[in-house]
Amino acid sequence: MTLQQKHYEFMCHLHETVLDLVRSLHFDKKHPWHLHLISLYGTMLELLGSACILIREGVPIGVPILLRSALEANLDFMSLAKERRYGYHMRAAELHEWIKILREAKKRQNPFLSCIAQIPNLEEVLAQWETELSKLKKKGFSPLNQKQKFDRADLEPVHRSVYNFLCCHSHNNIRALVSRHIDIAADRTDFQVEYYTPVNLDALLPYIDSFCGIIISSTETIHRILQSDATDRVDALKRELDERRKQILNEQITPADG
Repeated sequence: MTLQQKHYEFMCHLHETVLDLVRSLHFDKKHPWHLHLISLYGTMLELLGSACILIREGVPIGVPILLRSALEANLDFMSLAKERRYGYHMRAAELHEWIKILREAKKRQNPFLSCIAQIPNLEEVLAQWETELSKLKKKGFSPLNQKQKFDRADLEPVHRSVYNFLCCHSHNNIRALVSRHIDIAADRTDFQVEYYTPVNLDALLPYIDSFCGIIISSTETIHRILQSDATDRVDALKRELDERRKQILNEQITPADG
């Protein structure tokens, strides 16, 4: 088994292990900080599980798209874990999106929002949420765009590199289309268009490793915040990931030295 295959197997093992460790987490359902943290963490876990399935079933096209969502969830998770008041930015973002929907429904012209348009107190709810959002903005809690979130997390280089590639996959940029479907001949004189190309774990390795890094980091954080009794097992997973990364790095460096 190659190191790439082992890293994929570790990703699946990581998913099953941290999912089991969730049983040791105890939180206050009435505490918005706890609830939002545990919900963001659950989102990242399920996205990881979905990525494992896609690779196993030979349809990894969705892995970069899932990773983008996991990375975005981790940005909110990191900022919220660091500063509870970040939750107000999340609330502002929620209100911002709902207000757009209610304003559109209010026009009664969009068939996809017909049910919402029939809400008896639609005008009242819209006015209430507009007022709440206005108050949050005055206090400095506006909805944040992705660049602002990366900047807050001190991850601007990631936004200008890795995130760019992931977004191209989500938006079906030509760059992504080429990487998915174009197989260029060795002499570069011709190419084939392919669907459902065989899984290439070497090409997927950066995504696999990024998923592992996000989950290890967020697992370490959530168990620390909620003071679980599973921190030793989490530390062991972290050490295993570090060791696997060293092995992969050594494999990539050694051929060039030879």
